[in-house]
Amino acid sequence: MNNLIRNIISIMVGTFVAVVLTVIVQAMSHQMYPAPPGTDFNDPAVLAELMMNAPIGALLMVLLSYAVGTMTGAFIGAKIAVSDGPARQGLFVTVLMLIAALMNLNAFPHPAWFWSGCIVVIVGSGYFGAQLGGQRKVE
Repeated sequence: MNNLIRNIISIMVGTFVAVVLTVIVQAMSHQMYPAPPGTDFNDPAVLAELMMNAPIGALLMVLLSYAVGTMTGAFIGAKIAVSDGPARQGLFVTVLMLIAALMNLNAFPHPAWFWSGCIVVIVGSGYFGAQLGGQRKVE
C-alpha cells in the first residue's frame, strides 16, 4: 500500500476511534448527570444556562471523554501509520480533536476553567498517545 494512502487511512481511523470513544464516555456522563426533564436542547439560552450550572462531575466526565478518545485515537493513528514518523499521524488526530472541541466550546458559553482544561487534556493526552503509538521495535 502506498505510504501516503496508509497515512491518510491512519488519520481517518484514529479520528473515528477518538470520536466514538468520546461519544461513549459522554453518553455515560449523560446517564450519570441527566438534564432536567423538559429541557429544550434547541434553545441556546437554555443550553448556556445548563452548561454554566452543570455539576463539576459532569464537566470532569467531558474532560475524561476527551482524554480517553484523543489518547486512544492518536495511539491508533500512530500505530497504523508507516514507520516514517508515525507519531505525526497521531498528532494530526489530536489537532482534529482539538479543533472539534474548540468549535464546541465556542458554540455556547462554558466556564473559563473548562476551556483551559479541554486544551490541556486534549493536547497532553494526544501527545502521549501519539508518542506511545509511534514507538517501533528495533530489531
